[in-house]
Amino acid sequence: MPHRVVITGFGVATTFGFGAAPILDNVFAGRHGFRAIASFDTAASFAKRGGEMQGGERSYRAFLRRCTDDALAEAGLDLNRDHRLLSQAAIAVGNLGDGAILQEFFSQFREEQPDFRATRSVFPNPTGGEAITIDDCAPFTHADALAMQLRSEGPRLAFTNACVASTNAIGWGYDQVRHGRAPCAFVGGLNVLHPLVFHNFDSSRAMTTDIVRPFSKGRTGLLIGDGAAILVLEEREAALARGARPLAEMLGWGISSDGFHVSQPDPSGDGLARAMRMALRKANCQIDEIDYINAHGTGTPLNDKSETKALKQVLGDRAPSIPVSSTKSTTGHMLEATGAVEAVICLLALRTQTIPPTANFVERDEELDLDYVTDGMRPSKLRTVVSNSAAFGGNNCSLVFRRLSHEY
Repeated sequence: MPHRVVITGFGVATTFGFGAAPILDNVFAGRHGFRAIASFDTAASFAKRGGEMQGGERSYRAFLRRCTDDALAEAGLDLNRDHRLLSQAAIAVGNLGDGAILQEFFSQFREEQPDFRATRSVFPNPTGGEAITIDDCAPFTHADALAMQLRSEGPRLAFTNACVASTNAIGWGYDQVRHGRAPCAFVGGLNVLHPLVFHNFDSSRAMTTDIVRPFSKGRTGLLIGDGAAILVLEEREAALARGARPLAEMLGWGISSDGFHVSQPDPSGDGLARAMRMALRKANCQIDEIDYINAHGTGTPLNDKSETKALKQVLGDRAPSIPVSSTKSTTGHMLEATGAVEAVICLLALRTQTIPPTANFVERDEELDLDYVTDGMRPSKLRTVVSNSAAFGGNNCSLVFRRLSHEY
């Protein structure tokens, strides 16, 4: 029989810093973290701002180490005492699998070692922090590093399917625990704002020169932010038996593809609607039970319109009454990490019984007529929440979480 799956801990990083407190102080208060880019030159760019984290080292390795340490601490797990459990952990990390960055690395590598004799070479990090090695460029190495940190011999995967990568990682980890393939899973994603990625988005004019205004009339695009999150998933009864205090239960997830366009969402919203329906079906969750939806909500004209159509398809007559907000209005789009960070935001919404707002909203778009929570954070009785992610290539993913009654 399938197991119930609970989240027992998390570690998180955003433009505001490490941990839950900066998210509660800023995201839930509707304060954005966009500043002039400091780590690389944007003189020739249309966009000039992003969500670079202030203070501390900005690198994949630093984000992974800190988020994993924080997740272990909140889950009440110790690397030595709980070695038997952790040695069987499933590992899944969503992170950058960017061919341009690999090409840049190997171009420099070949200049230094034309015959490729060196097995390890080091170059300056364009985002600051530790020097770059080949270990930082290959997409699988962060899942490997997490497994080594935990000394896990369990199954592991790296997800690189753009902005649903960490959402898929959470869903895959959920399946491993639910079906008894692993007793626990450490899942999440990582993103450090990189000049190649920034300029790629900038050249396509996907980024705004203004500010991110999801669902607002006159919205002109997204901004990219640093972000990372690692979540601990466990089988419910085993977690309770070891004295854990679960943060929430994960009820299900859904995934789909548009098959429409390499970078544009299907205008009909059909793909995201299918992912949501699958998630709700697996969760055995009825529309009337949904209390809040954390939208993908990038702030681009096409995405927000398509997502609104998807929500209307799935929610039907209840669509106008279910609160929907986009926290990318404060954090920026964290690309491969965004689904994991927004899952954490959903957990914090359940913990605080508060819905984070869609910030920077200025005027209603006549075509977008849902409740986007534009008037500040909203105290609300929350039991079941949904988090949506979408990505280039028509990737869609949806997660369903439920507050626990703390009967334990």
